[in-house]
Amino acid sequence: MNDQIQVYRELQKHIDKMPVGFPPTKSGVEIRILKHLFTPEEARIALNLSALPESLERIHRRAAKSGLSIKELEKALDRLVEKGAIMGGKPLSKGRKGKYYSKAQLAIGMFEFQVNRLTPEFARDFYQYLDEAFGQAVHSKKTSQMRTIPINRSVTPDHHIGNYDDAKQLITNSNGPFAVINCVCRQSKDLLGEPCKLSDIRETCIVIKDFAEVVVENGTGRGITKQETLQLLDRAENV
Repeated sequence: MNDQIQVYRELQKHIDKMPVGFPPTKSGVEIRILKHLFTPEEARIALNLSALPESLERIHRRAAKSGLSIKELEKALDRLVEKGAIMGGKPLSKGRKGKYYSKAQLAIGMFEFQVNRLTPEFARDFYQYLDEAFGQAVHSKKTSQMRTIPINRSVTPDHHIGNYDDAKQLITNSNGPFAVINCVCRQSKDLLGEPCKLSDIRETCIVIKDFAEVVVENGTGRGITKQETLQLLDRAENV
């Protein structure tokens, strides 16, 4: 295994430690996904990131062997944030001194961050990986994003699905800011020649508060008012 492939394999193992794993496959499609997002040098830098947000200074101490100055490291990390390869920016740094960064999961994370810049190759690799390994990883026995917590009490089943009224109440009670972004799932299927058969609407994903500021700032989303947000819900309800 050459050095370039090795660093991507190390990064795959590093991301695989996240709540939603990033397991290996026989086809190696997961390595292709990483190559879409990271150069070999960027992959080495990402190996120094934790699942929890950490300051630039702390990451720099961990990455001392790289020989990068703190300014060079900051520039590289900001570039990875812009590419949607890692977490950073306002949501992580708000209320803290300086910049904070962390590694990102494939989903929810790197895949969603590719909205408006997807390529057919990335979309094809993502869905192949979803079929080969990632779909199972989302529902694995490892610590997951969504799990049942035992409370040692009897609970009467009350099956409830979030609906229009719940979403409307959430928006009504929020002070915003609000933004809307294109649906990355529909975008990816469009690129593969498999468009949604139910609607040609793509601008459907609503974002609130800190992340609304981020998507507007980086150009992937459009800022909207509370009234416009409620109108989007009405439109979706009537599709």
